[in-house]
Amino acid sequence: MNVLQGLRSRKYLQRILLGFIPVVVILVMTSVILYLNAQSKVASMQNDADRKLLTQINYNIENMNGIVKDLAVSIFNDEDMIALKSGGEFQQSILKLEKLNRLVATSPYLHSIVFYNSKQGRYFSSLNHNLENNQIYDALSRYVKSHTTVPKLQLIPMELDGKGEGFDVFSFFVYDGPSVNSVNGNFLVLNIKPTWMLDNVETLNALAERENDVIFVTDSAGKVLISNDRMLPEQLDIKNSLLQRITSSGKMLDNFTYSHQGEKYRVTYLTRGMNDWQIISLQDYDLMMNNVRQLKWTAAAVTFSVVLMTILISVYFSIRLYRPVGHLLTLVRQSGAQETNQPQDELSVIASSYSEMTDKLKELEKDQTAQINIAKVYRLRSLITTSASVSDQEFGQSREQYGIDIWPQGSLVVAVVRIDNLRELSSRTADTALSLLYFAISNIGQELLRRRYSCEAVDMRSDHLAFVISSRGDGLELGGLHEAFREAQETVRHYYQLTFSVTLSRIFGGYREITTHYSQALRNSNYRMILGKQAMIDPDKVKHNEECEQFHIPQALERQLIEGLKSGDRESIEDGVQRWMELVRTFRFENMFSALLHMVVTLNNTVSEMNHNKLNPVSVNLQDINQRILEKETLEEIQEVLMDAIREVFDKRQSGRDEKSRLIADTIKEIVGKHYSDPDLNVQKIADMLRMSHVYLGQVFKEQEGMTVVDCINQTRLSQAKVYLEHQDLTVAEIMEKVGFGNESYFYRLFKRQYGTTPKEYRLKSAIYRHS
Repeated sequence: MNVLQGLRSRKYLQRILLGFIPVVVILVMTSVILYLNAQSKVASMQNDADRKLLTQINYNIENMNGIVKDLAVSIFNDEDMIALKSGGEFQQSILKLEKLNRLVATSPYLHSIVFYNSKQGRYFSSLNHNLENNQIYDALSRYVKSHTTVPKLQLIPMELDGKGEGFDVFSFFVYDGPSVNSVNGNFLVLNIKPTWMLDNVETLNALAERENDVIFVTDSAGKVLISNDRMLPEQLDIKNSLLQRITSSGKMLDNFTYSHQGEKYRVTYLTRGMNDWQIISLQDYDLMMNNVRQLKWTAAAVTFSVVLMTILISVYFSIRLYRPVGHLLTLVRQSGAQETNQPQDELSVIASSYSEMTDKLKELEKDQTAQINIAKVYRLRSLITTSASVSDQEFGQSREQYGIDIWPQGSLVVAVVRIDNLRELSSRTADTALSLLYFAISNIGQELLRRRYSCEAVDMRSDHLAFVISSRGDGLELGGLHEAFREAQETVRHYYQLTFSVTLSRIFGGYREITTHYSQALRNSNYRMILGKQAMIDPDKVKHNEECEQFHIPQALERQLIEGLKSGDRESIEDGVQRWMELVRTFRFENMFSALLHMVVTLNNTVSEMNHNKLNPVSVNLQDINQRILEKETLEEIQEVLMDAIREVFDKRQSGRDEKSRLIADTIKEIVGKHYSDPDLNVQKIADMLRMSHVYLGQVFKEQEGMTVVDCINQTRLSQAKVYLEHQDLTVAEIMEKVGFGNESYFYRLFKRQYGTTPKEYRLKSAIYRHS
């Protein structure tokens, strides 16, 4: 009882013991799988052996049929046998019988040879057999008379003794013509001993070690033609049972399991053999699977022994494995570790205690590391922003205490790193994620730079990182820094799908100059506007801009922009904007934005001037353009913003023109619809009404409607004249005057051109159509 209670309390020991159970299960499953696989293999091998045996028997029967066929044809066509086959003299025929006797004597499979001579009307047979010749003659005569068509060159079962106990020989008929009863009526019969075929089957069966199998050959009616010495199962209905199932399978060579009177047999068959015979093998299923059963009991005994041994070994090793765990558990409990009320195994208790201790250690290490990192970042920021006030002693203490990797003397460079598209990135990224991106860039950069130099990086919390790279002596080169930062750019772009620009200071010689060069590098980083994103900026690249004092835009360039906008000349204004940008590209950074904002103001003033006294003024949102410019980081992006604004102005102007032209065309159509009956209505009169030039009026209408004003007037008058012709009894002259035509021939010509007929003919056709 105490042993069971101790085992229940030792849950880890229970688990070790249970861990060996899968081994036992695997052993048992392996044994079962091996048995099933052996059973399947035996069945498969037996199937292959059956197929080979039946195929060989079928081949031997076909081969024997070929041998008999060759012999029969040779005898039938032998000139020495003419006297027997078709000779008219009995004595000559008798003389040839000796040759038949010799042929039968020398052949192991011939029973007898029989000729029928139609001229003499008698049979001639070899004599060396155990039957009376008359028995053979009578049997053959009965068969020939009872069959309209006697198979030629085929083995035919034939009963000769007339006892009804089955057939005695296989008869092989040879004759000329389509049938035995043809014109000459002569034929040859070779009688084959069935024992010869049976011996062949028995020999194959013995070679295949299948002496206990029943092998037999049947015809299509289910009659057994050949069978070995084994007895067929009693009351076996071959025709209605076996042959019916074989036929329904539709396969030529196959096998199946068959039960008869409580016995189970494996049936293998081959159909569609010679003369439509079936070769069938019956094998006792239990006898066939006897070896597999022996294997099953052997495997069961072996498996049981192995399982028992495995259990004993499992118990032994489980106890040995548990001893260190039990000892460790005792030590943990003695240390006063807290235990929960929930049931736990020994390892869980040990793991819980260990986890509790490691968590406390990690928290202490984390707090200590965080405090050191915070202090280090503070020292680095102070060094970068106020390096001139840091004494040598303070700098040395910081290096030693916080592991700051910067040489106080030698070669130093400050690098400012700014993420491209930062505004867009900030709008879709949380602050913590953005901090992680800065952290990743600083780590990647430091890892690459420290291959050759000493380096520290710090997030300055104002949209950029600062790197301080140093080297003893004069080993620091800007070319090497370019290479390292280019590799960092590619790495960050590959893994984080973002880019950044790098601005390098000049090489200087002491840590106290860090702040001065940091400020200059931070200022130079603004020249990303002209050098583009992912730029590598150094003082030499922006030297020309820093030295440029120009900030005014030439009057000629400003005038080109204004005139291009007023005239709607897209090429001129695009050229003006491009030249303006090229000029801005040479300015100092402070003057760049002044020049760009001046361009925006110029565009706004020009648009305001163009809107004076216009029905559809074009508006420009100056505040929106300025905001969009401030959001962009490169001149190319700013140029695209300005060009979008200019295209918007052009589109609005074009839209206003289209609306005005549409309004003029609709007004002209309305005037024509009201005043078409006025004979004096023309383009000039309409232009006077609208106070416009008749030429401009005509151009606008043609552009909008695809026809002239005169065509519109004529179409309206003709359409109204057609209505009058259809529905009123006015004369053509009255209608012509009513719709505004003053010339009758002109009216007739226009009407016929428009409708293909004269006004009178149109009225007549319209009346006929209405009354039909």
